Amino acid sequence: MKKFLVLLSVLLVAVFLMAAPEYKVENFNGKPGGTFYYWGLGDPKSFNIDWAQETSSTVPLGFIHATLLEADEGGMPTQEGLAKEWWFSDDGLTFFVKIREGIKWSDGTPFTIDDVYWNFVDVALNPEQTANGNGSYMDSNDQLPIVKIVDDTTISFTWTVPMVTALRQVGFRTIVPKHILGEAVANGTYAEQWTIADVDKLVGMGPYIMTEYVEGVRIVFERNPNYWKVDANGVQLPYLDKVNYEIISDQNTALLRFEAGELDIYGPSAEQFPRLAEMAAEKGWVTGVGGPALGSEFITFNFNTKDPIKNEWFRNEYFRKAFVYALDRQSIIDSLYNGLGSPLYGPVSPSSGFYNPEIEKYNYKYSITRARLELKKGGFDWLPDGTLVDSKGNKVEFELLTNAGNRTREAIGNIVVDGASKLGIKVNFTPIQFNTVVSRLLDATYEAVVIGLTGSVDPGTGWNVYRLDGGLHFWNYPPSYNEEDHITEDMYILPDWEKRVDEIYRLQTSAVVDQDRYNLFAEFQMIFAEYQPVVFTMAQNFLYVHKGNFHLSVPQLSPATGILYQVEGFWKD
Repeated sequence: MKKFLVLLSVLLVAVFLMAAPEYKVENFNGKPGGTFYYWGLGDPKSFNIDWAQETSSTVPLGFIHATLLEADEGGMPTQEGLAKEWWFSDDGLTFFVKIREGIKWSDGTPFTIDDVYWNFVDVALNPEQTANGNGSYMDSNDQLPIVKIVDDTTISFTWTVPMVTALRQVGFRTIVPKHILGEAVANGTYAEQWTIADVDKLVGMGPYIMTEYVEGVRIVFERNPNYWKVDANGVQLPYLDKVNYEIISDQNTALLRFEAGELDIYGPSAEQFPRLAEMAAEKGWVTGVGGPALGSEFITFNFNTKDPIKNEWFRNEYFRKAFVYALDRQSIIDSLYNGLGSPLYGPVSPSSGFYNPEIEKYNYKYSITRARLELKKGGFDWLPDGTLVDSKGNKVEFELLTNAGNRTREAIGNIVVDGASKLGIKVNFTPIQFNTVVSRLLDATYEAVVIGLTGSVDPGTGWNVYRLDGGLHFWNYPPSYNEEDHITEDMYILPDWEKRVDEIYRLQTSAVVDQDRYNLFAEFQMIFAEYQPVVFTMAQNFLYVHKGNFHLSVPQLSPATGILYQVEGFWKD
């Protein structure tokens, strides 16, 4: 009997050890409890992370989801996430990932290696199952990886050549639940799942669970009781019980609500920051100033509108360069940014280690004279009354869109109108609702737009913008890109420089020598500086302010971290 009891005890201990969750321990030392009040500009369009393409959708979804690896304070994928270990084979062709054991989805279902396998083989690597396709997973031979389950906790990805971007592309893949979405993926209805009406169906591995969405008002999250992280004292994260994500129509309203104490942290525009900095001491706020943001604000022209006359203008590199010269960036930086910004002449922020200062040799500083010279080179001329006409006598006039409520973009739009008027161009500037702007951008039914993109320290993350098959290659979508189907083979033109950019983005995935990869992206920036398919404007410094009783997970936020870095470690006194 005694031997039996000993054996039973050993078995129970073994079962307990096998079932014990492998929590990630974070070096946090906060207090549990309280509500986090944050905000977003505009309503979400979708709660499906694989089909959402606008920040009004993707930012709130960050609260409920998780990835295999996580970013360090420099924005690089070096930290454990759902994966606890990862390594490359000696020949560099295979990337291995080992996941945590014993952790669960927010609905209590065990998280397994089969979830990871399905996320890649059935979803991420299937071009029909995500808005951006599978291009980021292709190596320089345009081959997708062979994915294998090695054992109960390990998965492998094997390419035909070394894939240096595997850490980021595999590691930062948002993992969604097979047990909830597997059937929809199998029957081809995945894109229709998790609409904004499906709050009660959402399941994730992130720190929070979405519990409520009221259109135009807020999204509410509550802590995930099955979250797989603890702090240095063994306290389960996240600290905060609840998140109220307020949906606000414009930045000025958000500013007023922060000043009224209704928001805990705010990323102000440079125009707003001096006022907040002045009030900080009296209010007990904490302010932060970083380098140029990694994201960008830019103007882009649609090469494939339904008007062939305008297509000729927008495809004309001299026409686009005229707008580069006609944009008074320094005026915006001084008047709107209060000096807290830098001119931007290319697609990579000066805060990135991949930034190529050689692009500055183009000297695209404000000059109406040089803008007029570019138009002359492009075959344009002026009528006696100063109106610009093309080589066929057509007066130059087009529509420029942006999202209403974003003061920076509205200011850029107004300066574009002013600069264009000095060139004899009539620009009809129309700020409209954000999601409408995004829809027209994605449908290729716009003429010109002022908009922005979030960025990264690694330009490789922009593959879906700069590759020809990218879902956000908005200035020159390929034929039959979408349901509008107005982009035909007959009208489509693909210049050699654009082919080279696509080639660079394919080659960089296998550039195992850091300098080789840097050189590829340096060339990419020089191509954009020369041909200006997208007219970049300015990079505002990264700015934030938060209440004194609200504590971050790290001492200082930066362009690489963004505002919501390690949100699970936020806490309040």
